[in-house]
Amino acid sequence: MHPSTLIRSRLGSDFERAVYDAALKSFNQLDNPLRVNNYATALRELGRIHLEAQAPDERIKQCAWFEQKYNELNKPVIERAQRVKYAVQGELEDAFVVETLGIEIEETVKAYTSLVSRLSSFTHITPKKFDLSTEEADKLAKEATDVFEKLFKLIEERRDETRKAAESEAQDALQDVLFGEVNEEIDRLSTHSSVTGVDLYGLKIVSMDPQKIKFSGHGNVDVRLQYGSDSDVRRDDGAVSRDGYPLTCDFEADTCTPLDISVVPGTLVVDTISFYEPQLEEYENEESTEEE
Repeated sequence: MHPSTLIRSRLGSDFERAVYDAALKSFNQLDNPLRVNNYATALRELGRIHLEAQAPDERIKQCAWFEQKYNELNKPVIERAQRVKYAVQGELEDAFVVETLGIEIEETVKAYTSLVSRLSSFTHITPKKFDLSTEEADKLAKEATDVFEKLFKLIEERRDETRKAAESEAQDALQDVLFGEVNEEIDRLSTHSSVTGVDLYGLKIVSMDPQKIKFSGHGNVDVRLQYGSDSDVRRDDGAVSRDGYPLTCDFEADTCTPLDISVVPGTLVVDTISFYEPQLEEYENEESTEEE
């Protein structure tokens, strides 16, 4: 069996890749009657290892939604459902995820549990899964691999869905905040500069912890530039033009109030180089003429 490029692309550590390589090696032991069962067992364990890496104990315990669970021996444990929940929604609070984003994490937990149960079925040693022919072994191993790949896709797709929904809500909340901040940036361009529109179209969550969510965004600002007073403009002694400039900015919010977003001081940059380019070209042409 050849390695799955999908699985390899999602493994996050050398240890995970080593476990996957060992699983393949086990399956390729053609004289081992248990090679399919061993392969499926290794995949199931690899799924657990990968999930624990995505949802570490110390990060889960700091979440506002965390509730300590106990096993049959009354020992504190973190359940698989809690790890799946963290892998998808991180530190975001339940009310925000369900009520504002409209995402039901429990559906993901059920789907993940169902896939794990399906994968576990390949590990069971029964006459139908013992000492199989090469064709039968390849078929079952392919089915087990497909189920395992769905585990990766499920978490990745649901996490992306949650992040994108949170980013969209944050983007809407930022429009008014940016208007005031951008006005200060473009004041120097004319006698009376004003922002007519701000389009923030690239907001992304770059990090999240129990205290802060950090965003990075880019977009475009449309401006009205007036040279001279209103009366100057009416007498044709002034002028009005319109232009647009790209902007980049970093933002942050408390994790408990993810839509109460503020600009990180010193990070807002409105790229007005195009405003100065004609002046630079004129200056360069003058310098060239003088040299001649």
